Amino acid sequence: MSEKKKWFEYAGDDSDVIVSTRVSLSRNLKGRPFVWRMRAEEREEVLEEILAAVGNERLSVAGLFACTRMESLTKTQAVSLAERGLVTPEFIAKREGKALLSCEDESVSIAVNGNDHLLLCAMRPGLDLDGASAAADTLESVLSRAVSFAFDREFGYLTADPANLGTGMHAELTMHLPGLAWGGSLPRLAANLAGLGLSLREGAGAEANAGLYRLSNRVTLGISEQTATANLKSMAYQVVMQERAARETLCASVECQDRVFRALGVVQNARLLPLSEFMECFSNVRLGAAQQLYKGGPALDTMASVMAKAQPATLTLLMGKTMTASERDAARASLVRSAWGPKEGSA
Repeated sequence: MSEKKKWFEYAGDDSDVIVSTRVSLSRNLKGRPFVWRMRAEEREEVLEEILAAVGNERLSVAGLFACTRMESLTKTQAVSLAERGLVTPEFIAKREGKALLSCEDESVSIAVNGNDHLLLCAMRPGLDLDGASAAADTLESVLSRAVSFAFDREFGYLTADPANLGTGMHAELTMHLPGLAWGGSLPRLAANLAGLGLSLREGAGAEANAGLYRLSNRVTLGISEQTATANLKSMAYQVVMQERAARETLCASVECQDRVFRALGVVQNARLLPLSEFMECFSNVRLGAAQQLYKGGPALDTMASVMAKAQPATLTLLMGKTMTASERDAARASLVRSAWGPKEGSA
């Protein structure tokens, strides 16, 4: 039986600009200290309580999640989880007493004993705040039948970070914004959004070379989850319209077209492809695919999958062996040529 496709291997709404949607809920168990105050045996007790809840045959989530104890993983396996957005780099820094529960397509997950006892997360391709929110809320509702969450009538859900008090919800859109970035409009746009309680920041690590930005809510106290996601969606549509307009102007120039087609030439023919070069090419190739500049070129719905597989740790696991930096660059080039380029021998 073939492995089920991951959530990022599908296309979503407005995916020319919005790569993915992520909604997470920070929750702690009633009557237990925050994670940073717990002893090792207490963290294990929390984990066992959560495992019992998701394994409860009377609940609809029974059998949906596979448990990965972080301390059982190699460094490469742990880093791959972070590369795929299932955990944060901070979560894998110290892995003792932590676990990840994830469904088969990785669209819904539970990180146990990170900053909070639980981080319930739902991810969707493209713009799908309603779908991701519904999935996270449903998971929380089901789990609340088996465990009690720490809640205060005045402050809402209690979290280790005071900034998350209230709903404990963090909604985030990963957006591809080459038009606004090249046009120099992003600093002003980010400042305007900050005044509305939203954050627009450049992606971290390898994403910084790919024109990827994160748009998210900043306010969790004194506002409902529904209002927060509605505000985020409304502003997201405005950013999408501005980006599309900027792209039309940008892609009319021969300089932009040259950059886009040069990037396509690199990914279709390179034999060595370092990560930084790949991510820069990724941004240009994705722009070309979104604007339909290519005939028979890479499809937009392959972009996220190829980007995920090209990351160092995930690529190492995919190849099934430890590689030198040069061998990894060669494997990445082969992977990208296979997905986006002319077949071997056709040139």
